[in-house]
Amino acid sequence: MASLPLFFVLLVALIACGETATRHTGHDAAQQPVAAPAELTEAARQGETVFNTHCAQCHGQAAAGTNLGPTLIDRIYHPGHHGDAAFHLAVVRGVRQHHWTFGNMLPVPGVSEPQVNQIICYVRHLQLSAGIFKPTEYQPTC
Repeated sequence: MASLPLFFVLLVALIACGETATRHTGHDAAQQPVAAPAELTEAARQGETVFNTHCAQCHGQAAAGTNLGPTLIDRIYHPGHHGDAAFHLAVVRGVRQHHWTFGNMLPVPGVSEPQVNQIICYVRHLQLSAGIFKPTEYQPTC
């Protein structure tokens, strides 16, 4: 029960973040180079498969972005700014446009919580390889 108030604090923080965060529209997300990680865990490979099925059409191959959705390999998606819970909420509830100019993200039906965890694992491995965060700041739990 102690975790329920923490959830609401995190939810309010995520909502507030969307209200006050600086927009990052100075570059074309579809042109962001993304280095593939040298080695993916089995969970990250499974996440890549789920990502390619449900996310890549907007967020691009290797989460590099397209003209329909932003790259997820950007400092704005650092785990300290958009934590793993933000990815879960995005899939379940969608996301109001706030950092980019691609429009609102709709909920993604048919993606289970374990699949979202796999997607997060994959994206965090890509981010780590791209230097978005250091292993001492955050370590993917997969």
